[in-house]
Amino acid sequence: MQHFRIGLAIAIAVLSACNSGNQNANGNAAKDAAVHPATPAGTIAVTITDRDKDTGQVTIKFKINGQEKEKTFEQTLLTNASDADLYKVLWDAPNSCYVGVMKANHQPRYYHASVSDKNDLKILWFASPDQRIWSYMEDTMGLGKVTVGSDLVQKYKKNFQSGKILADFIAEIRPATSPDTVELYVEFGGFTKSMMVPVPKGSKAVIQPTAAQDHVYFAFAADNKAEPVIDLHVENGRLQLKTLKEIK
Repeated sequence: MQHFRIGLAIAIAVLSACNSGNQNANGNAAKDAAVHPATPAGTIAVTITDRDKDTGQVTIKFKINGQEKEKTFEQTLLTNASDADLYKVLWDAPNSCYVGVMKANHQPRYYHASVSDKNDLKILWFASPDQRIWSYMEDTMGLGKVTVGSDLVQKYKKNFQSGKILADFIAEIRPATSPDTVELYVEFGGFTKSMMVPVPKGSKAVIQPTAAQDHVYFAFAADNKAEPVIDLHVENGRLQLKTLKEIK
């Protein structure tokens, strides 16, 4: 998860997965330890079903040491994504495996399969894995970066009614004075917002439309992958902005 800082004059929700108190399979504090993918002592199988429904099903089957455990979780799913983009699997120890699955809001949900001290198999929803885990899965493995088509644009404009307001919804990327920064301009119903956004080296700032005309993402694109950074949408006549990645 790359980090940048944007000064927003409106309230935004910052979502960041970080927990310094978690431990690895050996019981040692793991916050600062480097991740070295392990040779698995077993197997993990992930099956995703009901992708077209509001809530999908994530089934994880864990086999190790002659034992087998299977568990299904309900989760909103990122639509129109291939398996390669929808989830990633990381074995951080021979008997410990993390599965990250992208939710509809482009945030990952993590699951953890492991062997307990009593040699029992566990598959749990893991609300906040160590930074070393999510950083490796998101930065190195590319969890959260989705293969893109030809729908990425520099300016998005749609006219529609939301609540009692009929207006143009505009999201536009404009040049800035610095070559590594862009201006993000958004507008709806007389409310406008402009902010300067630093762009990571090797990436391009883009507007990523969705299936809904009142909803787009500001994203960074590189190597045919796009990573949404800010959620831009109109709700009941009001323009809403929310950061999807903590930006420092």
